[in-house]
Amino acid sequence: MISQLILVSLMISSAVADCQYPDRLIDGLCFTFVDIPKTFWEADEWCSYKAPNAWSYLALEENDIHAIWLAKTAELMFTSNYFWIGVYRPTANDNFRTILNRYLTYEHFGQINPSMNYAAGRTSDGKWVTLPQEQKLPFICSYKPTVEALKRRLP
Repeated sequence: MISQLILVSLMISSAVADCQYPDRLIDGLCFTFVDIPKTFWEADEWCSYKAPNAWSYLALEENDIHAIWLAKTAELMFTSNYFWIGVYRPTANDNFRTILNRYLTYEHFGQINPSMNYAAGRTSDGKWVTLPQEQKLPFICSYKPTVEALKRRLP
């Protein structure tokens, strides 16, 4: 019994995470780069309803690896110096939260304009800045990868 549990645990840990082509997998999330300038809410709608992956949303950056990697990739793929990410606050008196309506557990702000409530990544260094939601920018969507667990190793 214990040997079977160990075997199952090894099979699960060796599962392959997959992103749809040409999306990129980085540190546990898949990212879709969209070089079509849209407002914050238009970009969110595109990620939710028009992205190739059905469970996509405006990009969530969960750590410095995501922030820096996305910025450097966006710098190569976009002509804009900024791109929308999934961070906003409903009003200037609220805390920032993710597009999934969760309070931030990670933040990478370089500049917060008190009158602006929508976060964009800066391609030069990955820092977040606040911009007006009606500004049209390219954007990045993110989603959890599919896991092909156990398929290849079961007898």
